[in-house]
Amino acid sequence: MEESDEDEEDNEEFLERLMARTGQEVPRQELEEHYAVLEELGSGTYGRVVLTEPRGGGSAVVLKLLLKEKTSRRGFLREYCIGRCLAGHGACLRALPLAFETTTHFAFAQELAPAGDLCALLSPGGLAEELVKRCARQLAQALDFMHSHGLVHRDVKLDNVLLFDPQCQRVKLGDFGLTRVQGSPVGAMSGTLPYAPPELCQLQGSETLELDSSLDVWAFAVLLFCLCTGCFPWALAASSDPLFQDFSTWQEGLEGPAMEVQKYLALPWLAAASATEVPPSSPQTALSGGIEESPGGSGGRGGADGVPMPPASALAPCW
Repeated sequence: MEESDEDEEDNEEFLERLMARTGQEVPRQELEEHYAVLEELGSGTYGRVVLTEPRGGGSAVVLKLLLKEKTSRRGFLREYCIGRCLAGHGACLRALPLAFETTTHFAFAQELAPAGDLCALLSPGGLAEELVKRCARQLAQALDFMHSHGLVHRDVKLDNVLLFDPQCQRVKLGDFGLTRVQGSPVGAMSGTLPYAPPELCQLQGSETLELDSSLDVWAFAVLLFCLCTGCFPWALAASSDPLFQDFSTWQEGLEGPAMEVQKYLALPWLAAASATEVPPSSPQTALSGGIEESPGGSGGRGGADGVPMPPASALAPCW
């Protein structure tokens, strides 16, 4: 545990040093003087993402423009530096070595995801099982990489999963504006999101929570539910939400994780696969192989494994 604490402190110190050094190198220039805006790719309260063309010639550049009235200089430097640190992983959206500030915005370059985001791809009823598997595998790799380096994304959602093709052969996790080092204190949410875990929804006033990777895991599971069904499982993970209360009641009735695993292993399609492909003496291999090949979890409406699902009409659409 002590080694883990030291690692987290080292990560925080390294990030602070990188932010300080990068802050000294960020030039000041006006966007219109150096770039022609070709298209707006996205926008929000933070600012906007635009596709631009350098006026001096060269390839098109995607710029994320952060409004100074909404984002502090420290917040900009943190997001940009974290993006640069994660750029080496194939499932994290790359921040490019180009950053500057204008009179009204902070800006940095990032790679273009030509197929948009998951929110645009999702349709009623969810995605095909194969697409869900592809997304799940790549996003799990991105989160595992972040968590292994002591970082928690904090904003895993459909909008922040960028696509490089409509078949989801290549997807990347993006937007590291809320990413923090594990163990950092986080306060109550200013708004409510269906991706937020119960412990975060319960915070009130000045209460804080120690940031943990489990917050990302919860949001990842909600995202997978959305991909499979086209709907959110609930509006808010709190007892005041009847859908979440139904889930809690079901969860309290479980006999335990080990019994649940045995129940799934007893299903005919899994039993047949284990008999023909996986030696009984290798349970670890069987479990790791089952994650990729299992056809059970993404059927869309549940029921085959005994898990009750409310009708789609009772769930909020994900778009």
